[in-house]
Amino acid sequence: MAKRMCCLAVITAIVAGWAMFGQAREQAPKPVEKKPDKAKVKELMTRKLEHSQKLFAALVMNDLVKAGKEAEELMRVRKEAAWAIVKTDTYQMWSKEFDLSAEQIIKATKEKNYDAAKLRYLELTTACFHCHAYVRDLGDIKLEDSEIK
Repeated sequence: MAKRMCCLAVITAIVAGWAMFGQAREQAPKPVEKKPDKAKVKELMTRKLEHSQKLFAALVMNDLVKAGKEAEELMRVRKEAAWAIVKTDTYQMWSKEFDLSAEQIIKATKEKNYDAAKLRYLELTTACFHCHAYVRDLGDIKLEDSEIK
């Protein structure tokens, strides 16, 4: 079972990397209609980190009810307008990947499928890694009078 989970995680990482690097380079990112302020973005990312850590802890403790609740909280954070820092196809792709993984975690917890929930958690964190690297690679993203690097 552990070998299968490991293989699935490796395959997921390969497919995600292929999707990211297989795309043509995008033009400069389009500004969002209303730029969110740095404090709001920082607050959202802090909440995302807290809920993802609680989700991890719930999965480690095999508490699927709590894991489902934390995945739902991640979805709430994701839906907030300040989440959208840039408008590019790649940014949207990683955001959708995050959404899909969180939704699948919720589904797996309702079905009492612990292994699926763990795998989807790995996919969710992989989407975060890719998105954060992508935004950093764009360079300085202006948010009102401050910058996110």
